[in-house]
Amino acid sequence: MEEIFKAIAPYSQSQIKETLVWLENSEVFIKGVQYFYPNWDKEKVIEKLQGCNTCSDFQVTFIEMIIKNSIRNTMDSFEIVGLEDIDTTNSLFISNHRDIFMDSALLQNYLYDTGRPFTEISLGDNLMVNETMKAVAKLNNMFTVFRGGKRMEQLKNSVNLSKYIRHSIIDKKVSSWIAQGNGRTKDGNDITATGLIKMLLLSGGADIKGSISELNIIVSTISFEYEPCAFEKAHELSLIDEEGTYNKKKFENINSILNGINDYKGQVKLAFEKLNIDKIEFSNNRKKDVVKIANEIDRLVYKNYQLQKTNFMAYDLLHNDFKYQQYYTQEDMVNFNNYLKRSENEDVYYRVLKMYVNPVYNKNRIIDN
Repeated sequence: MEEIFKAIAPYSQSQIKETLVWLENSEVFIKGVQYFYPNWDKEKVIEKLQGCNTCSDFQVTFIEMIIKNSIRNTMDSFEIVGLEDIDTTNSLFISNHRDIFMDSALLQNYLYDTGRPFTEISLGDNLMVNETMKAVAKLNNMFTVFRGGKRMEQLKNSVNLSKYIRHSIIDKKVSSWIAQGNGRTKDGNDITATGLIKMLLLSGGADIKGSISELNIIVSTISFEYEPCAFEKAHELSLIDEEGTYNKKKFENINSILNGINDYKGQVKLAFEKLNIDKIEFSNNRKKDVVKIANEIDRLVYKNYQLQKTNFMAYDLLHNDFKYQQYYTQEDMVNFNNYLKRSENEDVYYRVLKMYVNPVYNKNRIIDN
């Protein structure tokens, strides 16, 4: 492995063995495992660790059942479409991002159940709050996205990340998952960051179309009937507007991961579609082409987003209308109103409402065009 990739990439085989042994003595890890598997005593956790030899072993042993339990316990239905006839090897999955863990985890669960290789998964360095979390992330086949730093450091990190993703897909022949933007969508308005496209192009040479084509992009769209961590997201946005900033506590993102796993989600759909490069009119003007690529990814997200009754009820509530009343019952509306009353803060209430309405606007924008 090239030296520049060592800090970014998941663990090498020698690092895997070393880290698995290290975790045997990590009380933080053992207690974390026991949160999800309360019937496992310390000896059982260590026995499970000793049975692992690869990142895939670790994922199957410790992560897969967490995902399956979340599907079983927090979803009324889960549907996944679009990957039946798509070759998922050496591809880049670009996803709308509603939950820190579940968005990528549900894809991994499908790949495992259908006998396909796991993808590598991007994770911001801000989530690696301690050595145990770093170890678990790297053993979960995650590569690191370094954030922060001064401008030159940010550029260097972006170049290295771009090179690593391209190296993984073209040379290592493995797939990667990355979110369409920096952090979760907190207002329900899924938008591909032009910075993501710029980063991907940093390692691709002058031919923009060819550079994007060789990444084999698959657009992933997740739709939740009930948004994970909805009120926490709305509260964060409210404070940013009110105070100009929001400083997360050290373990706040970890709590968001746990809440995202445990929150009730209702009906959930995950849809995939290959990015058709030929639908984009390239001009080889980098600035314009970046926007066109991002817009086409957005179009696929909006097209494949599954609107739920919560979206329709939110629209009618916000507009004091009955436009979508055929999609829900009066009982549904009573339940949704009770859900919205979880926060007594009026600003948070309206932000949650708009979180569910924005996908309706985006879907209609695609239909109208």
